[in-house]
Amino acid sequence: MRKIISIIIIGIILLSINACIPTTIDPYAKYYDFELVVKASDINKEKLTLNLLNNFKESKDYYIKAENYLIAGRILNEVSLKDVASDYFDKYLETTTGEEKALLYETQASLLGSKYFHARAAWKWKKLNNEFRYKLNKDLALGKEPNLTFQTIELPNNFIISNPNPKIIEIGNSNLTITEKDILVSQTDRVTRDWLSYQLQKPNSNTLLSLFSEALSYPKEELMPEIGWHEGARIKEIKSITGLEHKIATGTIIVKKDGKWYAPNENDIFMFEVPIDKVSYPTLRPFNDHIAMMVDTHGINTIVKQAIDNNASIVIGCCDNPEKIKAAKYLNDRGIKVICNTDKYVPLLLGSNSNVFGSAPYERKGNTIIIGNRPLKINIDEPIVTSDVNSDVYALWYYETSTFYFKELEKRSGIDLNLHIINLTDFNQMEKVIEKAESINSNIIGVRVFNKDDYENVKNWLEKDLNHKAILFHSEAYPYGYKLAREFNIQTSFDDINPVIL
Repeated sequence: MRKIISIIIIGIILLSINACIPTTIDPYAKYYDFELVVKASDINKEKLTLNLLNNFKESKDYYIKAENYLIAGRILNEVSLKDVASDYFDKYLETTTGEEKALLYETQASLLGSKYFHARAAWKWKKLNNEFRYKLNKDLALGKEPNLTFQTIELPNNFIISNPNPKIIEIGNSNLTITEKDILVSQTDRVTRDWLSYQLQKPNSNTLLSLFSEALSYPKEELMPEIGWHEGARIKEIKSITGLEHKIATGTIIVKKDGKWYAPNENDIFMFEVPIDKVSYPTLRPFNDHIAMMVDTHGINTIVKQAIDNNASIVIGCCDNPEKIKAAKYLNDRGIKVICNTDKYVPLLLGSNSNVFGSAPYERKGNTIIIGNRPLKINIDEPIVTSDVNSDVYALWYYETSTFYFKELEKRSGIDLNLHIINLTDFNQMEKVIEKAESINSNIIGVRVFNKDDYENVKNWLEKDLNHKAILFHSEAYPYGYKLAREFNIQTSFDDINPVIL
């Protein structure tokens, strides 16, 4: 009876506002900086939008046309392009069903500032038994402020790795077996979509991407499509070997409070902060100045609800932010294993005994995959050369993950390691790390292997002596890091958060 009454209420709302669909296009865009990522990445916006508009000329897919027009319109702040996007979304609405239809209703509500489409979305979410989305859209349709719950959490910083008489640190024992019985939930961005390289298929597409925006500027010989990039390429390989079920987490609601944006847990309590660059994706669907829907989810912090709702046993996403680590710990505490090859803040979980894997390589065993299992022993007094960063060059900061890891290891173990830190000021400076290792006769380096220069320097050093070992950080997501880890499977390890002090 209650469900029938709710549907009747939505019907009344629809009738009352059906004739009042506003004509303003994208009215809430003024509250968001949809050029932020383009500017930060130093991308020419005119070239980007021209490529977007040329990219889909042959496509007959209304959804793909709509997304391209929307992004171009937002980056150029051109209303006519966004108007065309809304028309194509409307045409696509006629062809779809289920949750995708509900998300499309929300999309039109966003683009048109439309209470009518919020009402349609509410009606659809009610039929899908999603009570939270039903109430959210009903309130927005009625012009009411939704009643939302927030609960921020802190990541424990009291993890300890101890031994009263430490002599050896063993890194790399942690491992994870993936089989066909697993259910994998991942982010959308860099898996099925990448708007920076004009790859705007439907979020739940069965086509996984393995080349992304790098393909637009990197030399062809460095792309190595047979290995591929980022989460998409790794998931593609995992699926092909194991045959596991893979689900894409899309359509996450995010809410702004006290100047910060938050994504929800499984109970629709908003607790995981979302960085402003991800809120600024031009594919965002704003409902007002403080509530929006993310199509291109990016980061473990944006996929918590979908992971739990879909009974995930494993999730894959980005961990390059402390809030993503909070989400990884939250999921792991609920029995879900986490893989985040982009692992800058994974060291925050050192000593937590969690099943969270950073830049861990994997090996195939029949139809299963073993991630990790690369044990490497370090005497506590032997010299370790690590890379750090002393520069504001864009994206160079990932090279500091190595030093961050060993500094956290010192803090949590109480051991003063014999660290030799090399500050990089730009890309293609891996020889500085190698030169230091050779000058002090160090057998252990902690490095990121991202490009050809990194690869060749580390490879040559490993080939000189079987005792030379490299611990890899923020490397597995990239072809050269992937390649090195498999060519030197005895001499490389990874940023294991559960090292053992012997």
